[in-house]
Amino acid sequence: MAQSLNLFISTSHSPKPLISHPSPRFCSSISKFSFAKSPNKSSFCIRASDNGAGGVVSSTVQDHSPYPVAVSDSSSIEVDSVTEAELKENGFRSTRRTKLICTIGPATCAAEQLEALAVGGMNVARINMCHGTREWHREVIQRVRRLNEEKGYAVAIMMDTEGSEIHMGDLGGSSSAKAEDGEVWTFSVRAFDSALPEHTINVNYEGFAEDVKVGDELLVDGGMVRFEVIEKIGPDVKCLCTDPGLLLPRANLTFWRDGSLVRERNAMLPTISSKDWLDIDFGIAEGVDFIAISFVKSAEVIKHLRSYIKARARDSDISVIAKIESIDSLKNLEEIILASDGAMVARGDLGAQIPLEQVPSEQQKIVQVCRQLNKPVIVASQLLESMIEYPTPTRAEVADVSEAVRQRADALMLSGESAMGQFPEKALTVLRSVSLRIEKWWREEKRHEAMELPGIASSYADSISEEICNSAAKMANNLKVDAIFVYTKSGHMASLLSRCRPDCPIFAFTTTTSVRRRLNLQWGLIPFRLSFSDDMENNLNKTFSLLKARGMIKSGDLVISVSDMLQSIQVMNVP
Repeated sequence: MAQSLNLFISTSHSPKPLISHPSPRFCSSISKFSFAKSPNKSSFCIRASDNGAGGVVSSTVQDHSPYPVAVSDSSSIEVDSVTEAELKENGFRSTRRTKLICTIGPATCAAEQLEALAVGGMNVARINMCHGTREWHREVIQRVRRLNEEKGYAVAIMMDTEGSEIHMGDLGGSSSAKAEDGEVWTFSVRAFDSALPEHTINVNYEGFAEDVKVGDELLVDGGMVRFEVIEKIGPDVKCLCTDPGLLLPRANLTFWRDGSLVRERNAMLPTISSKDWLDIDFGIAEGVDFIAISFVKSAEVIKHLRSYIKARARDSDISVIAKIESIDSLKNLEEIILASDGAMVARGDLGAQIPLEQVPSEQQKIVQVCRQLNKPVIVASQLLESMIEYPTPTRAEVADVSEAVRQRADALMLSGESAMGQFPEKALTVLRSVSLRIEKWWREEKRHEAMELPGIASSYADSISEEICNSAAKMANNLKVDAIFVYTKSGHMASLLSRCRPDCPIFAFTTTTSVRRRLNLQWGLIPFRLSFSDDMENNLNKTFSLLKARGMIKSGDLVISVSDMLQSIQVMNVP
């Protein structure tokens, strides 16, 4: 069945490349290659055989990134047990491409609850440093790590910093409080020696009473509850509840005057507070996979944090996620995303700083920019807010989740729904089932979006990797292959394939546990840990043998294989 293709491009010995004509079957499957000239590279070769093994496309450029080699048994393979069961039962096309993040809180911190979330499809566990002690978070991290080791999961851990924006206190230890219409509440900066008086809320910003004015509108948690300032008495601000709702500990506060956000004081506050730096040290020491930074205003903050992490933990593989949740974030969007390892669309706080009707278009823009720049993007906040109290979401919430999946966001995140809601597992089930249904509909309708993916390579070798991945994804769609296999030590080539959003799942084989967990955030990637060499034939034979033994693939399945060690493409049937 294999077709023959021979293509040789010389960049140093001939003014014109010598190109033989490819077989017709593969013409429509391989896109045009375009490479920048490089004095260090003399040739690029593409070849395919008809010896029954399938087509081969390869280059001579190698990846020499100094990533550590795993010490696991060279004859074993590690894969998420839930994914393995899905593949055995329903086949390649059944796998979910959109990743799911759950915020861990009192409702989900026990070992059995964490396992239930992992079984339900949780790819990343988020710990929110706004709540709980570091010791509490350490215990959660240890439970997730133990779950991964004992049950074969690859759940990554994301630590979310508090940020230095204005927010409420801890509500005197209560998990929540209900503000009713017409009630008068006191927002105070004073320190109370005893329990908080009734209807009193602490505010973390000492200048709060000075900055607000009578008549200002105070929004809690992006507008979930609204108050009007009616009186100022020293450090206390009396406010009338105009939109009732649930008050949660350490919720963000913003205030508006004459229809505009009052942001001068917020702009003066540092992005990373002194508490945040202590939390970041904690995250580095505990080996979290991602650190999400709140209220990022510029790329310089991200660059500073990355250099700090590198200095504190030279062997660390921690990725930095920028939370886009302020006007400043939107103004400097592209430079922030370029400096980061990914972004989060934090719609709750963002919706408190821009008109509500502007949030959907900004979400779509952020998702598109992230994909163009090859950075994973998370859509967060209020996806299934009603499920904090009710077992079934509203139809509008389901439509909202569907739109995020249709936009091809990498991941969806539950916040209060999983942290302190009454139905965390049901909320996760809703995200999972909606994602699967919309993804299936997308494939059935052949809705290959026409998004132009600009070149992002910074070197000649990266240009080759990018072109190979673009072509592999196009070939996978045209040939209707069952899966793409990518062998990657750094994870870079797997992310390039994810960026293309092919129809089939992407099996990402890597040698290190940390890279495997990090890849679990990106769209369409099924990360495996596997020891492999630069010998692609040996790697493929070994992979086929291990996966067939576990019932995850079968003879005759059509796969495309790419590698960032030898930068090659192979098209072949499983023997």
